[in-house]
Amino acid sequence: MAGKQPSPAVFTKRLLTIKELASEIGGTKWFWRSMIWDGQLPYVQVGKKMFVDQHDIELFISKNKHKN
Repeated sequence: MAGKQPSPAVFTKRLLTIKELASEIGGTKWFWRSMIWDGQLPYVQVGKKMFVDQHDIELFISKNKHKN
């Protein structure tokens, strides 16, 4: 009797470029760059390219929510 093969892992895009971040989340590329440069948003650097982890974006949004 043949065993059931596990289904292959489905990967979603975890790292976003600054350009993708601006188009998917909103704001400008310069806004997101300034958040990185100010140390408010962690990033991953590969060569000259900066990427932002979606988990860090969720944390950034949660930390910056305000209620009146």
